[in-house]
Amino acid sequence: MGLFDDDDLELDELLDAVKKYPPCVAELTEANVQAIFDRCLAKKGCAETSYSHLYLKELGYEREDTGIAFDRKIILENRRNIEYLFGQLGAVHHGQLQLKEGDFSLSYSGKSWTVERASIMQLIYLSAANDIKIINKFIAKYQETPLCKAVTPTLSPKDPAFPAWWEEHKGEWEA
Repeated sequence: MGLFDDDDLELDELLDAVKKYPPCVAELTEANVQAIFDRCLAKKGCAETSYSHLYLKELGYEREDTGIAFDRKIILENRRNIEYLFGQLGAVHHGQLQLKEGDFSLSYSGKSWTVERASIMQLIYLSAANDIKIINKFIAKYQETPLCKAVTPTLSPKDPAFPAWWEEHKGEWEA
């Protein structure tokens, strides 16, 4: 194969396709969740925080979690990214209003996007942050959490159905 073979054309087409979509359009993967989670964590000197607590004694848990502090400014800047990733969950596509921890590991394709509990918990904590509030705290009796607001089902940009879906929904994500 030469230096200027057909693979370069495929790469160019892929780069052009990526440029067509806003930054919030991303596939639900461990790497993408980890990147947003790390970016949003409150660091020393953070002006304002947005807290995320999931398990409270008043909701039936023996021990209360200490929660996670996010940088309010940064998490608000990443709100659409978090909503877009969350929209790829199977539970969202099935219209579930109550989610168990296990529901956070399945994408709309019915496959697990991760087997790492840490990645699942990162998505859950991001989704429950005070300034994001996609989900509420977990209720011990039911081992589930309710959705706090309607979530738009989204598709992975790698899904073959994505281009047609995007044409129909891009107005919701371009701003």
